[in-house]
Amino acid sequence: MGAVAETAAMVQELILPKAILRVQGMVERADLLTQRRAEQIGLNERDFVLVRGRSSILLDFGRELNGKVRIVTGFGTNGARVRIRLGESVGESLSEPGSKGSCNDHALRDITLPLPMLSDSEFFLSGFRFVNLELLDEGAELRLKAVNAVYVHSSRPEIGSFECSDACINEIFRTAAYTVQLCAQQYIWDGIKRDRLVWMGDLYPEVCALLSVCNNDGCVARSLEFVKAETPLPGWMNNYPMYSMWWIILVDEYYRMTGDLAYTLAQKDYFYPLLAQIDGCIAEDGGFDFGGCFIDWPTHGHPDEREGVRSLGKLCAKSACLLERLYGTDGRLSRNILRKLSEKGAVVSEKRQIAALKYLSGTALSEKERALLTQGGARGFSTFMSYFLLSAQSELAGEAAALASLREYYGGMLRLGATTFWEDFDIDWLKGKVCPIDRIPQPGETDVHGDYGKFCYSGYRHSLCHGWSAGVIPFLFRYILGVSITQPGYREVHIRPRLGGLDYVKATLPTPLGELTLDCRVREGRVHTDARVPDGIRLIVEEET
Repeated sequence: MGAVAETAAMVQELILPKAILRVQGMVERADLLTQRRAEQIGLNERDFVLVRGRSSILLDFGRELNGKVRIVTGFGTNGARVRIRLGESVGESLSEPGSKGSCNDHALRDITLPLPMLSDSEFFLSGFRFVNLELLDEGAELRLKAVNAVYVHSSRPEIGSFECSDACINEIFRTAAYTVQLCAQQYIWDGIKRDRLVWMGDLYPEVCALLSVCNNDGCVARSLEFVKAETPLPGWMNNYPMYSMWWIILVDEYYRMTGDLAYTLAQKDYFYPLLAQIDGCIAEDGGFDFGGCFIDWPTHGHPDEREGVRSLGKLCAKSACLLERLYGTDGRLSRNILRKLSEKGAVVSEKRQIAALKYLSGTALSEKERALLTQGGARGFSTFMSYFLLSAQSELAGEAAALASLREYYGGMLRLGATTFWEDFDIDWLKGKVCPIDRIPQPGETDVHGDYGKFCYSGYRHSLCHGWSAGVIPFLFRYILGVSITQPGYREVHIRPRLGGLDYVKATLPTPLGELTLDCRVREGRVHTDARVPDGIRLIVEEET
């Protein structure tokens, strides 16, 4: 492989609880846990939280965090049994294993242990916002000096920004950027509570988002290389043929955004046999057999999914053609794949994600399929495919319609207390009496975390911090600002702002050549753009007429 930059160092911060949500049993002075005090325990502590018998404290750290829980104890019952439960929602932090999907999968979040006195101990490495601390034994006593979250995250600076005249969209951008940053550790994970894995298909929106808000620090290439290294051919990445297609698309995308020629050229020896393997699964008449189909969980098993695989194959072939040219060949193999896949096709009947992929692959849509994408707002959206859905809506129904769907969909998660975006979301979850994630469900309310979700993310197993939900970031840059990288590494950039009813947009993009800053404002019915452009970038601005 080509040289990969050193990934930014990981740092740790101690975070105080923002609120005490509930105290049960014999607990005195719980409010001390929210106050900044000396972090060292002493032998003559006068100010501490006293917990006796079967008692509990529920803490809210104010936002989703990747990290650990630190507990500092004074004198008390040595080895007192304490149960610690983490949650991305209040409901999860109070749940029992097996109830509504509650589990310890991938990262522990529910443990019972003997807590020594006069200790400063750290537990877990997981994703959470809420902590329920419970003393289990009658007659036991615990004196607490502190309960902190140990926030573990990358030191990479966040450079990319997007600010506009709509406060909701600004909050959506910030939340998406925070989400992808949490999931980009030494490698890019899917989630920080569950799915601490490198899934190649899921990486696409994460990579586009991360490279739009941060400088390239090697995390992306390291993640791509990791999955390639564990997938010798004729294997399929992550055991899904479609995920090997995503790898080709990602190598092309990575080269376009970073200009990293050495790394991209080093993929040639893996690329060609993989492309031939994909070609071998496609018949001359356009039929194909990859041994299975997978695009998105909400489409899995639906008849439309096969058309999604065909469309993804076309997108893969188009990226492969660009890579073949870079590698010095004529693109014959990728063109053959595209030709064969274009021999057949089916009308998408229901799944909007599949219709979006079909449209963006360059395939003409029927009137029914166009209506599927342009009508209904954000109904039927999924977080993983949000970039494709918003992009297709923007092109077919206009930027204002796409921004309305963005507000409806991502704003719906914010209204339910989200501080990071979720593995999945359906706007129908907002119907009726629904309890947000930051309080205890009341009788007659739907618990949005515990009562919804399906497939691999049923109930509390559902991840509420999933990097693939950050596709809203490249959508805002590429469609609202109209940023198109026409020469790898931002050496040439076209700007075509279409603000969709916004009064202004100010943005900064990290590029390999420095920060590109744009200020687009509507004056006298037209969008006017001011830009600060680093040396080495040729910027072409097409202002709205």
